[in-house]
This record gives sequence, structure tokens and C-alpha cells, in this order.
Amino acid sequence: MSTRRATRASSRPPEHEEEEEVEDDIYDQELEDIKKHIDFHNESDDSEDEYILSTSEEEDERQQYGEADDDYDENYNFKDALKGASNFRVRNRREKISKSSKNYYKRKMMRADNRELDPEVRSNLSQANEAFVRKDFDTAKSLYLEVIKKDAKSFTAFKALGEIYQAQGDYNKCCSYWFLAANIHPWDTEFWGQVAQLSADLGHIDQAIYCYGRAITSDVKKSCEFILQRALLFQERKQFGKALEGFQKVRQLYPQDANIIKYLASVYLEQKRLNDAINLYMKVLDNNIDPNKESGEVYPKFDWAELNILLELHLQNHSWRMGLNVLKLTSRWIQDRTNETWWSDDEDLEYDNERRFEVLDGLSMDQRETAVEKPFDLPIDIRFKLGCLRLGLKQKKVAMQSFDYLLEEQDVADLHFEAGRLLEEHGHYEDGLKFLTKAYEDEEYHGSLELTELLARCYFEVGDYHESKYAYEVLLQHDPNNLDFKLSLAENLLYLGESSDAQKLILEVRQSRPKEEGVDIEIDSETSDNLSLIPNEFKKTHGKRKLTEQEKEEIETNATRKLLEKYGRMQRLQDAINNGDRVAISAWVQLASQLIEIFANVKSFFPRDKNRVFRGILRYRRRKDMGLDEKLARTHNLYLGIVPDDNNSRHTLTSKTEYRGLTYDQWFDIFAQYAVLICRYENKVDYADEIVDLALNVNVFIQDKRKENLLRALKLVFAVGRGQIGESIFIYIRHFLNLNQFSPFIYKLFMCCYSSGINFWEQISCYNHQKYFLRQLKGYDSYYSGKDVLGMATITADLSDIKLGKNHLDLIYVYANLLGGNKSYASTIFYLNRAYRDYNKDPILCLMIGLNHIHRSMQRLSTNRHIQLLQGISYILEYKELRSVNATKFELQEIEYNFGRFFHTIGLFTLAVKQYEKVLEMKDDFVDAGDEDYDMSWEAAYNLSLIYNINGNARLAKEIIDKYLTV
Repeated sequence: MSTRRATRASSRPPEHEEEEEVEDDIYDQELEDIKKHIDFHNESDDSEDEYILSTSEEEDERQQYGEADDDYDENYNFKDALKGASNFRVRNRREKISKSSKNYYKRKMMRADNRELDPEVRSNLSQANEAFVRKDFDTAKSLYLEVIKKDAKSFTAFKALGEIYQAQGDYNKCCSYWFLAANIHPWDTEFWGQVAQLSADLGHIDQAIYCYGRAITSDVKKSCEFILQRALLFQERKQFGKALEGFQKVRQLYPQDANIIKYLASVYLEQKRLNDAINLYMKVLDNNIDPNKESGEVYPKFDWAELNILLELHLQNHSWRMGLNVLKLTSRWIQDRTNETWWSDDEDLEYDNERRFEVLDGLSMDQRETAVEKPFDLPIDIRFKLGCLRLGLKQKKVAMQSFDYLLEEQDVADLHFEAGRLLEEHGHYEDGLKFLTKAYEDEEYHGSLELTELLARCYFEVGDYHESKYAYEVLLQHDPNNLDFKLSLAENLLYLGESSDAQKLILEVRQSRPKEEGVDIEIDSETSDNLSLIPNEFKKTHGKRKLTEQEKEEIETNATRKLLEKYGRMQRLQDAINNGDRVAISAWVQLASQLIEIFANVKSFFPRDKNRVFRGILRYRRRKDMGLDEKLARTHNLYLGIVPDDNNSRHTLTSKTEYRGLTYDQWFDIFAQYAVLICRYENKVDYADEIVDLALNVNVFIQDKRKENLLRALKLVFAVGRGQIGESIFIYIRHFLNLNQFSPFIYKLFMCCYSSGINFWEQISCYNHQKYFLRQLKGYDSYYSGKDVLGMATITADLSDIKLGKNHLDLIYVYANLLGGNKSYASTIFYLNRAYRDYNKDPILCLMIGLNHIHRSMQRLSTNRHIQLLQGISYILEYKELRSVNATKFELQEIEYNFGRFFHTIGLFTLAVKQYEKVLEMKDDFVDAGDEDYDMSWEAAYNLSLIYNINGNARLAKEIIDKYLTV
């Protein structure tokens, strides 16, 4: 009978099911008989509860991860043992057992632990355990791996392998094996938590979040630590919604834990919801000051540490006044001084150990006795925040009273550094140095590059160039390619008189170009070993994150501070620039180029319609639909009066008079001076012209006529310097001619714009100029006579307060010379004679009349050339007579040269040579006086050499050239 039963197959065809049921009935009867004779005690409910690891809700959750159902009933182990002992077949019945039973995971764990192992697996496992105990890790690893090959669900093998790698320091492999082991025992929440903690320590954030999710049960109190750690990981992954949800769950369990409030505030801070973070702490403060017992809400204790965090939030929110009020309110409440209303809000006398009694002495006797017994001292962190708030309110004197307490404290190097940094940001460099040097004495900050940079700037601003130079040299040792450090060091060297070294540094800055370095992404051989089984997901964000208004304000404030610092350096260089110091000019140009680039990046300065009145820089904010959370948060803020209900989509960011701390007049001066220096000292005329073109497109500049005229004058200067005899000179000089009608100065400027030479002469005597000046001349005659003249120009100038003569000398002079340029000498003489009637004492006018008569006499169609030549000579002699009156050496040389040139023109070479030699004799006077720019001996020597060469005296011509024309 037993042999037959033992050899039966484990599963029978359907036709044998009836026979199997009979066997089961027999077996059940035998089982009941055995129970009667055995003292069988079921485990109590309490002992069963000790093995319950989750409720039905968690079981449903675990079912999502693919856990297999237990297919055996409650008496599985015992009944199978009895069947096997009685040689009955153990039937593999795949019947589902309800998971609602509270013993579900207990039975599942017992089944896994009590399952029968293969003898070879059991042997390998035993040997591996022995090797592990004696720390023979290589043998243990190979044996455990053999166990895993035979039994892939061996929890012990996976866990032991993880412990081996942990002992060897390979935590990544340890984490991977433990993760696999945890999946074999999904009910072991403590082990899941252990794997999650290790994953988080290794930076496997996504895997850690998954493991904490498996460790968390519906029993929130039991899983509280796991929920908290997972929320922190969600915060690290920027999943703020899930992080807040986790922190809120923990807060419900531990409402008096101040750390949970800190975690919530940190999430709000990362979300840029500063007002929500402030409101969170304010609610805690309100409930501590005035507890509402009826509401039943419990809040953590509010003490100095919480006040420190709240003040930090106010500082970041730039709510200086509100933060100051909170500080005073809270400190008085903590120190039991809430009824003290006699302190001034403009000063902090209550926290001043010396001046406090100035106020207390003015109180009544009872008030004074009570007040003296109360504490007034603030923790050093709170006192530092008090100074920061006062500094934010631009109350530097009161702020320094709080900061000075820091100098008496030890082991607060971080506060010394922060105080010095804030003072430097606000431009209080000398005060900032006190705290920065104090921080530098601490070992923690001794090698800080940030501190060294602050010290360098402060020393430079206070004029200690030796210390500043040393600091910048230290910075360049760590960052040798930093152009700003090089330029700052060059400025220090300039002030210390080391101009050559400064020039070298400036040259390095100018030759430096930012290089784009390609980044090759390579995976090291060790990288694959450091990967988690659940890799971190890095979501690519399309575009940049939209900045909040607070962030934009901070960026703008920081940019303004840096810009003003550079502008201050430029101003200090101005005296050296005025003296022509080329090193100072190079340094100034480098700084100015940075400011111009900043200005040029503002699109509001370059509108399409340049005539539109400048009203400040406007930023348009595109309206979009807000999500539900945003709407609720905004509604809450509006209710509390935190933000204005502004529906406008346009916001003015700057004033109409300045940009980033500099007025538009100062910006204009930077553009103009930069263009002039670039042109004059670096000979970059084209680039200087481009800078002026850029400035001419700035609406805030061209709407000021004075600025526009100056820019156009620069354009004219650059055009003359480049010899642009075509459109450039013509356009810009015509602008000034129209703008300053009948101005003698502008007419002289017109003549100065055209240099000597055939090309310039052709341009100046062109038909367009002749026509223009003729119309101007007719306009002048019309205004003087009060009669309209055909072809006259429109009178645009205001001549009401100007007394006009019958003839405009400069206007006639220009027009006559334009005619003379086209060899219309008769017309030229006509207009010059018209001017001669009123201005016959003008030597230049006489010279021009004489020259035109001479040139007229030399024309082929001259009617009486001898008379015309004689007339010309008479006017030239009159020129000599008038010019010789009170003449300087320049004018005397001019007379001799002009007579030499006159004789040279008409072919009287002997007389010309005598005049040219007189000019050469005067050369020494100009050399001794340093006035060689006005010396005409070069022209005389050249003309004299031509005369000698033409007449065959090459030797004498060479002597003249070698003596006067050779450098």
C-alpha cells in the first residue's frame, strides 16, 4: 500500500480525480485521529501579529510589483509533513488563498525559509558561510555564486555577497546584491530601508526612492523615518510636490518637531516661494506668542534658532523693515519684554550695553527697576542679522554698531566673512577690510580665493595698492587665465609706477580670446561598476528655467554693483588719461569695452522708431494660464497682502534718467571717449566709427540734440582722418551747415575738412557745393534786404538778435573759392570784390583777390593779361602790408613763403629762390621753440629743390633735400 502511494505521479489525469478525492478523505480522517493523540497548540493571535509586516493595503501595493500568490492553505507545512510521513502524495494544488488573511506574509516568509533545498546547494551554502566567517572572501564569493546558479532565490547568498563586498569597500556591488536580496524577501521592510539608505549614500537617488517606497507601509508611524528620507530625496530631485507631501505626513505625526518646519521651508525656498516659507514660520511664531487652544493645532517651540531662520528668509526676500520688526517683536517676547514700547525703531539702543541706559534713565522708577532685571543680550547670529537688516535699510551707522560686536567674538569667522562681504557690496570698503582681515586670520578662510578677491578689491578701493597687488598675484596663481584679475593687477602696477609690467598685462588681456573647448564625454572602465540597478533619470529641460522677479532683482542688483565698481576704476584713471598716459588709456579702454557691451545688449535702447520718446526700459511679460496650485498660492498671498494684484503685462524696470547706476550722460561720455581713444591712440578709425554708429542708434542719445551733434562731429572727424572725401564728409558737414545757418565758424570748419591735393580739391569745388552755397548766399541777401530772391535757401536760423552786415565775409569767401576751384576766376573776382568793399583790411581776402587776378592773367582767353597781373601784384603787396602788422614768426614766414610761391608760379625763379631761402633761414627759430608743426621750411625746401633740378643744378638740389627733407 505504501509503495503504491509513494510511486504515484504528483498529478493525475481528470479521469482519476474521483479516486484522489477518496484518498484525501482517508487522509483527513487519519489526520483527525492523530490530532486527538497529539498536544497540538496553535500560535496565539499575538504571536502571529509579530510576523505581520503589512496590512492589506500594502499587500495590494506589493502585488503591483509582481509578487506571486501563496497557493497553500493555513496548515500547509504541517499537513504536507504528515502526508510525506504517511507516504501520501503531496498534491500541488494551485488554489489561491485569500490575501485578506493577516497571516499572509508570515506564511510566505515561512514557506521561503522552510523550503527544501537541493543537497548540493545546502552543502555549498554551508561551506560558503564557513569561508565567510574565517574571512576567506574569495572562496565564499565563488561558493555563493554557485549557490545562486542552482537556486536563484537564495536570499542568504545574495545578502552574504553584499556583506562581502561591503567588507571589501566596494559599496556599489554591495548595494546591487542587497537590492536583489531585498526583492527575494519583499516583505522585509527594514532591509529595504537599509538598501535605500546605502543607495542614497552612493548617489543612486532613483533607486533609493524606489527602495524607500518598498519599505514604507500603510502604518505611517512605523514608516515615518522612511517617508522623511524619501521626501528629502524627492527634494534633491526637484520633485517638490512629492517632497512636500512626504514632509506634511511626517509633520502630522510630529507637529512639534522644528526640523520638519525647516524641511518644509527649504522646499518653499527652492521653489522661490519665499513668502510661503516666511508665512510658515510666522504662523509658528504667532501660535507661540498667542496659542489658540480651541483649534487643537500643535506647533513646535519658537526660539532663537527659528528666529535666525526666519530672519534669513526676510534677508533673502529683501523685506528689511518687516524682518527688523519681527526681530524686535520676537526678541522682546523671548526675553519677556513685550510691554516695553519706549524703544525707538530707528535705533537699536536696547541691544547696546552702553547706550541702553540713556533710555532707561528717562523711565519711571518702577519701570526702570523692572527693565534693568530683564535680559537684553542677543545671540551673536541674531545680532549679525540685525546688522544685515540695518545695512539693507541703508542705515550703515546703526548697522556697524551691531557688526562691531562680531570683532569681540571668537570662532565666528563665517560671520566676519559675511559682514565684510556685505560691506564691500555696499561700497564700505574700509569697514569691510576690518572684518575680512579678521576672517583671514582663521585657518578655515586662510586659503579662500573668494576672501582673497574681496580683500584685493577693498585694498584697491582704499588706495593700498601694494596689498591689492599681492592679493591679485595670489589669485592669478590659481587662475592664470582670468582676464579681470590681470586687468586689475595692471591697474595696481600702474599706480605703483610699474608701467612696463602693466603694459605687458594689458597686452595679454587684449590678445586673449575666449576659447571654446570641446568636451568629450567618455565613460571610464570603472564607471559601469558605479551604476545602480535602477539608473538615475536625468530629464532634459527645454530652454532655461524662468527666473522669478526676486531672482531678476538680485541679478540686476549684482550687475549694477559690479558695473559701478568698474566705472569707479575708470574714473580713477581719468587724470592719467588727461596726461596722455598710454598704460592708463589701455586699461580704461578695456574697462569701457565691457561696459559698452553690457549697454549694447539692452534692446530697449535700439527701437525701430528712434523718434519715440524714451520712457525707460520696459519688459513685457506674456500672460499665461496659471495652474490650480499657482492660483491658490496667489490668492493666499493676495489675501495676506504680500503681492499687489497687478494685472498689467508690462513693467518698467529702469528710470528714464539712468541705467544700472549710471546716468545716460555718463553712458554717453563713455561711448564718446572710448571712440576718441580708440581712434587716436590705437589708430582703429574704422572700429571707432562703428562705435559712434552704435551710439547714433541709441534713442536716449539721439533724442538729445547736443549728444547727437557731438556724435556726428566725431563721425566727421573720423571721415576726415580716413580721407573719405566722398559721401561721409559731404553728409556730415552738410548736417552742420544746415543746423548752423550763416555761422562763420561752420564755414571755416567746412574749409578745414578738405585737405590739399587734387582729389580733395575736386570734391570741394563740385557742383553740389557751389549750388548749395549760392542758395545760402541768396538767402542771406534776401534776409538783409527784406526781399525775396529767386533760388534762395529757406531761412532756418534765428537771426532776430544778430546784427547782420551787408555782406557775409565767410560765406562769400567760401563760395568764391568754390568757383575758383573750377577756374571761374572772373566770377571769383566778382564775389571777392563784393566782400572787399566792406572788409578791405582783411589780408587773406587781399591774397585771394591777388591770386585770382594772377591766375586769370595766365588763362588763354585773358583780355589784358599784363593789367590783370599788375592788379594781382598790387593786391598781394597789400596782403603783405596788412599781414606784417604785429606779425608773429609764423606770419612772417607765411609772407616769405607766399611771395616765393608767387614768383615760382610766374616763372621768376631767381626771386623765388631768394624768398625760399629766407623761409629756410627761419627754420631754427621753429625748432628751438618746438613749433615744427607750423614750420613751412619743408615746403620751401621741396620747391627750391625743384627749381634747382629744372635748371640743371642737381648737386645743390641734393644738398637741400639731404639737409631739410631727410629724416
